[in-house]
Amino acid sequence: MNRLACCFTAAMFLTTGAFAEVRLLDTPAAEKSSSYSLAAAEGGVVFLSWIESAEGGAHVLRFAELKGEKWGPATTIASGMNWFVNWIDHPAVVPLGGDRLAAHWLVHDEDRQGDYGYGIRLVFSEDRGGTWREVFQATGEGVDGYAGFVAYAPVADGFEMAYLATVGDDDAEPVSAGHGEVEPRMALRSARFDAAGALAGDRQVDADVCSCCTTAMAPSSDGLFVAFRDRREGEFRDISFARLRDDRWSSPKLVHRDGWHIRGCPTNGPALASSASGPTAAWFTAAAGESKVLAAFWNTAEQRFDDPIRIDYGSPRGWAGVATLEDGSAAVSWVERSEEGFSELRVRRVPRAGTAGRSINVAPAPAGRSALGVPKVIRSNDRLIFAWRDGGVQTAAVPTEALE
Repeated sequence: MNRLACCFTAAMFLTTGAFAEVRLLDTPAAEKSSSYSLAAAEGGVVFLSWIESAEGGAHVLRFAELKGEKWGPATTIASGMNWFVNWIDHPAVVPLGGDRLAAHWLVHDEDRQGDYGYGIRLVFSEDRGGTWREVFQATGEGVDGYAGFVAYAPVADGFEMAYLATVGDDDAEPVSAGHGEVEPRMALRSARFDAAGALAGDRQVDADVCSCCTTAMAPSSDGLFVAFRDRREGEFRDISFARLRDDRWSSPKLVHRDGWHIRGCPTNGPALASSASGPTAAWFTAAAGESKVLAAFWNTAEQRFDDPIRIDYGSPRGWAGVATLEDGSAAVSWVERSEEGFSELRVRRVPRAGTAGRSINVAPAPAGRSALGVPKVIRSNDRLIFAWRDGGVQTAAVPTEALE
């Protein structure tokens, strides 16, 4: 019995919920693989991407497709030296319709010597990953400047990519990011690409955001939404959103005024998913010293997010994920500490009105955030697909009917 199976056996007797609904899916990812991502394509196909280590300190970005109940073989996108590989800022491969794919990874810039000093490399394929060509690079300003935390969404004539990038601000007051580091000033930007992968524009969405929280994007009938952790005056770091309509980004607005005052990035970004009734946001906050995972539904009539619904059981680590379901409800995932001190990746159904359903324990979660990464969840037809890290990249499927 492998280590993961042993953990499942132990955890089944120690936590609420059950693993009976969870089906582990063997992935082609190598042992100790990391930096994973999930994306949904037409016909219920799911794309999984990840990074593996190679000889001489090199790294390799690979992906596989889930068709039915099994992952297909691994396909290599790129390999190279001087990549920036870390637990929070994951590369991805994203289907854009037909055989078009976009993918990105992070590379240290050779002409900068800082601890960070990395940027985005974006490539595009028109033959489902058979060949790739580079279409975009982005870097941050300064020796330690960086660009990353990418999110994608298809649009009518191509795709949009949101990302964070450092900006020069000599007059800004330094803010500690922990571990003796100073937090850089970051902007949220959005790049537009046409159907052939050519850059059509690159613009700023918010001039000052949290420096290392993941971003999320989702299209809807009310426009293309991007969600991110904002950085407002007084070092309040709540979740904001902006909308792209008529080729213009709106001014950012709060999803909800949590009032989380924290001097430094918590590395715990939002998740976003859309249904016919609009997007749903999920996120972590520790406002007023109380850790919570919250979810909020978009209210089309009032053009705002409704008041949030609490998801966790009182001891969350965060890293929320969300997938919308056919009936307009949402499946929200997060990492929670149990009463026995274990950490678990959980999911529960959240209706627009009424009480959230029981939680399902998807998997035991490693204690260290670098060992876990940022768990992902997407819906593929009548099931949810999860990805997380425990010694290597792991995946599982849960039928949506199991969410009561």
